[in-house]
Amino acid sequence: MARISDLIRDSKLETYFLPDCRVETVHKYQESDPTAGQRLVTRLEHWQRQKKVGSGGYGCVWLETRIKGGPGATAQDGAVRAVKQIDTDQRHGSIDYNRELEAIAKFSHPRYERCFVKSFGWYEAPGQLFIAMEYLEIGDLFVYLQKIPSVPETEAKEIAYQILEGLTMMHENGFAHRDLKPNNILIKSHPPDKWWIKLADFGIAKRIEEHHEKPTTITGTPRYIAPEIWGLVERGSPYAADIWALGEILFEMFTKKLAFPTLPSLSSYKSEKDFPVTMLINAGISQPGVDFVLSLMSPYPNDRRTATSAMSSAWIQSLLPHPPEPTKATEDEPQIPYLVTMMTEEFASWTTKLSSEPPEGGFHDMSSSTTMVDPVNPAHGKAEMTQKEKAHPSLGTTVPVVTQGQGQVETLEPRPTEFESQHQTGVSLYRQKQYKKAETILQQALQGRKKVLGDDHKETLRSAHWLGLSLFRQKRYNEAIRISRQTLRGREKVLGHNDEETLRSAHWLGHSLYNNGQYKEAETMFRQTLQGREQVLGPDSKETLYSAHYLALSLHRQKKYTESITMFRRALQGRERVLDYDHEETLNSAYGVGLSLYRQKRYTEAESTFRRVLRGREKTLGHDHEETVAARKYMDAARTRASV
Repeated sequence: MARISDLIRDSKLETYFLPDCRVETVHKYQESDPTAGQRLVTRLEHWQRQKKVGSGGYGCVWLETRIKGGPGATAQDGAVRAVKQIDTDQRHGSIDYNRELEAIAKFSHPRYERCFVKSFGWYEAPGQLFIAMEYLEIGDLFVYLQKIPSVPETEAKEIAYQILEGLTMMHENGFAHRDLKPNNILIKSHPPDKWWIKLADFGIAKRIEEHHEKPTTITGTPRYIAPEIWGLVERGSPYAADIWALGEILFEMFTKKLAFPTLPSLSSYKSEKDFPVTMLINAGISQPGVDFVLSLMSPYPNDRRTATSAMSSAWIQSLLPHPPEPTKATEDEPQIPYLVTMMTEEFASWTTKLSSEPPEGGFHDMSSSTTMVDPVNPAHGKAEMTQKEKAHPSLGTTVPVVTQGQGQVETLEPRPTEFESQHQTGVSLYRQKQYKKAETILQQALQGRKKVLGDDHKETLRSAHWLGLSLFRQKRYNEAIRISRQTLRGREKVLGHNDEETLRSAHWLGHSLYNNGQYKEAETMFRQTLQGREQVLGPDSKETLYSAHYLALSLHRQKKYTESITMFRRALQGRERVLDYDHEETLNSAYGVGLSLYRQKRYTEAESTFRRVLRGREKTLGHDHEETVAARKYMDAARTRASV
């Protein structure tokens, strides 16, 4: 750490302020002038503040002009710079801004200058810290995006490449940016000229120490904060949050919208793995582009690409010039991919510090228009993969890399983001009620995942689950039952009998059996699901109450009316507590109680129950809705029979 302290110390500018509210700053330089044969020359450089060009949570940014004292005999005044002012006396708590100075000093080296806003040094005043930087007149990516409909994919690819180049440099040197967003991506040039962006604002850049320190506070702009920073999943690689932010930035460039605009939507993605891939497809993004975004935005940090592996992706590599046709490799001289060779040479001298499904949609119970949704409670997940700083294969292919210190070529397994993209497309089609198309795409995803991941991998089983739902919606119940049984057996084996996803598979197998007229087996499945959900989610969770309701339906169909009344009432009481007295689902359970009472010829009780349902449905659905009409007819029939 002493060496880094020297970096910070050596970049401090000797400074004093002239009167007039410190709007004129003077830096004192002691230099040599070999041309004039002078060993020591004192130079005073004067800068005058012009206007404020930016502001944020840590202070503001000023534009300043040099009015005299430029370096060299031929130096001209009029040069400009940006000065970031941090008001240290107004910040809450003890803030260590040395990490920003450390990052700026490090990445102002000429080796990194193409990727980062260059610093000219720093200085301070009582309660204030100033950082002098190069001024990029065009501004930042955030402002640029407000002026255009969307960024063409080819341009977005160039921007992503340059961001990744900067992140690779940071991560290889043990720094995580932790506040990557369009506002912190400054533009040096853009079309019709070539794209050139630079990363800026290391206000919360963090050096990751050798003991693998993990951040414990939420930092960064909320819309670009990764799930692990919110505590939705366990933390993994300290660099993975930067990769997530890049994915969100790309999504926004493509669609002009955020992938996850709210914390609940992000929490839902973690639990249900339902990525808004349709928005990318509708924006005309290529399949490799879609796959690339998905590979950056896995909810689990260790499942995301690293900056290095992202540079090796098929989508990014298509930017690079094709290397000449390689000569035939010999056993002693394995061929190394062009990109890996290029990156190995560039990074040779660096010091590296670090070596549930979605709600399945509407489901009709006794009445044709009564909708059932099986939501999922978000839970803390655990990353199962280790993020390694080596090039992952591009989508569906293998990329050889050099094993450190041995000069051997190691072939890595394919990264199956192609199948994740297919899966998400299938789910999106399902949600659009295009069940046949969804079936086709999900079948492809399932077969691909079986081949690459195996029959019992959790992602393979996820595709199988959704394929079963697509078959169910097409009323192909026998096929749905077959697929659902396979999924259930696999999830019981891999996840355990009481995992939420296992219980969801059992629940939906019960639906297929029920709709196929196999009420006894449906009863068994719903009873199994109910018991599991009571243990895992609690007796009053919405999912538990769904299982109770559908167990009651299965009992009713078998004419086990006493048991069905008990179970319907259990669902009814829970829904009254959790939902509302007149909620549609509450009224559905009450309606079930009435039907079972009616079948037992307990007409007076049935009439009273149907009257309650009728009042609620008139209020929530309207007098002429078919379910309201059905409740009215049963109420009248029960009254008539009770009077006989």
